[in-house]
Amino acid sequence: MASLPRSALRELLVTRYVPKIEDIEVEEVETARAGCSVLQPKRTLQNEDIIEAQGEDVELVEDENYRSVHRIDETPKLIVKKPNVSQLRDEAVKVLRNLKKTPAETLRLERYEYLVQRWFHTSRESEKELVEYVLLHPNHRPYLFTMQCRHIYIEDLAGIILVSKSLLSEPRETGQCLARFAIQTTIEMPFAVLYSVLENMVVENEGFQLSDGIVTASILSQRGNRSITHRLKTDKCKEYGQLEPELDNNGGLIASTASIRCSVKGKQHVEMQVVYRNNSSSKNPTARNRYIELEQTVKCMNRRVLIMEEQNELVEFEVEKDMIPLKNGVPPVDDLISFLKMDNSDIDSYSD
Repeated sequence: MASLPRSALRELLVTRYVPKIEDIEVEEVETARAGCSVLQPKRTLQNEDIIEAQGEDVELVEDENYRSVHRIDETPKLIVKKPNVSQLRDEAVKVLRNLKKTPAETLRLERYEYLVQRWFHTSRESEKELVEYVLLHPNHRPYLFTMQCRHIYIEDLAGIILVSKSLLSEPRETGQCLARFAIQTTIEMPFAVLYSVLENMVVENEGFQLSDGIVTASILSQRGNRSITHRLKTDKCKEYGQLEPELDNNGGLIASTASIRCSVKGKQHVEMQVVYRNNSSSKNPTARNRYIELEQTVKCMNRRVLIMEEQNELVEFEVEKDMIPLKNGVPPVDDLISFLKMDNSDIDSYSD
């Protein structure tokens, strides 16, 4: 008798049970389960910050759309996710941080010029803080520092000038340094307002003094194909402030510059030059561009001896008949106050 094949023997040994379809319950059918991952669970950012803010008895429930914080002894509280808003970088804060971190020996050999560069996202507080730091630390700043300010108020000018004068306690250790600030106030400020601020500072602060006040102006006129510049000047700053509106009404070809030196008695190592500029606007002929320049110079107090020797030299030459006299070769400078008091007809004839 032939033996059965191995496959037939295996069928006889295996016990099979196939239940009926009506006896099968769906709830008892066991589905495949996922295995455990050997990787560590991903840590959600800011979990520790939320726990510290809410206390120790906190449970975090993570979800795609929200984060809920459940305190055991309280009802669940929903915390809305904050939108990711990128913070704007303040240029003045960046420069101030750089000045504080850089060693003084390195800064003294450098120059920072931010007068032409456009500043972004600055504020009144950041600009004031940077200006005051530069003025109060002449030994921890570059030998040349320039910047522009567009958020300074008129009320801040007196404090900025006094910071650089009465509160400055140290001279420059070696050489000298210069800091220049171009300030365009938030509200248009005439020269009369600036001069009244300086006069009040003289009255309210002992030792504060003004000197070397002068105002210069230039008028550009056309004669055919040639452009001729007429120059005017005066040392009557207060009277010029009262007549400045007349200068604004004379067209866009007139520009003026007023300069006043400020100092404090007993402090010869520091001085401040206040320059007020009133120029015509290239975009709008009827508008004016006004801004202030504060220029602080701090010198070293080391003793120096300066010996000057002037050589007297006699030069002889013959004067020809067709030579122009020296007094006629220098362009004349007229009085600015007299010009501003002229009538419109006289001003037109003056320019022609």
